[in-house]
Amino acid sequence: MLFCISRVSQKRMSTHATSPLWSAATPDERMEKLRVLVMDLYRSQHGDALAKVIADLERHPCADESEAQSVRTIIELARANPNILWSNCEAGHITGSALIVDAPRRRVLLNHHKKFDRWMQFGGHPDFETEPWRVALREAREETGLVDLAFVLPDEPPRPFDVDAHVIQARGERPQHMHLDLRYLLATGSPELARATHESNAIQWFEIDDALAMPLEPNVLRMMRKAKNL
Repeated sequence: MLFCISRVSQKRMSTHATSPLWSAATPDERMEKLRVLVMDLYRSQHGDALAKVIADLERHPCADESEAQSVRTIIELARANPNILWSNCEAGHITGSALIVDAPRRRVLLNHHKKFDRWMQFGGHPDFETEPWRVALREAREETGLVDLAFVLPDEPPRPFDVDAHVIQARGERPQHMHLDLRYLLATGSPELARATHESNAIQWFEIDDALAMPLEPNVLRMMRKAKNL
């Protein structure tokens, strides 16, 4: 296909090409130009996935003000940081986690996490996924050995069951940052096959009323109350 460039377009291109952009910039200006370029690339590659996350959060039914504040925080950070689906986002990054239930026996499976030294749900960071529900499912399968895990709620694709934004303290060379955790409810039909991995001190099934009486983090208790009410 033949095409031509108008004289106006040629003039604009010539002006742009000869204007002092990089060579005249200070080191700080150069870093800012690079940052803007990289953020534009993230928007181009992952903008649709991030828009889906924001849309899910905007219609998420919050159980309390703490969860509502978490939703507001994540939406605000997601709009300002197009790389928030990746762990290189300095402000924080979106994680995916799952509460696993054995519904017929009214039990929940909890993970005594080595790093955090407390009982909690299963989950972790994206591994090149841009959909948090895929992160939650992969991490739950890897950390329990349960291959039959399935989402309890009927949404397709899955929407978060719970949302929590919390601060992770500095560790080694990793500065303080936030985990912006989207949680999902998963069920298994083979609870006896659950096995702990190297990331856990232990994993254990608890009757849900017994788990609700444990001194767990308030956001974990909130998840289990939601599961009990379903």
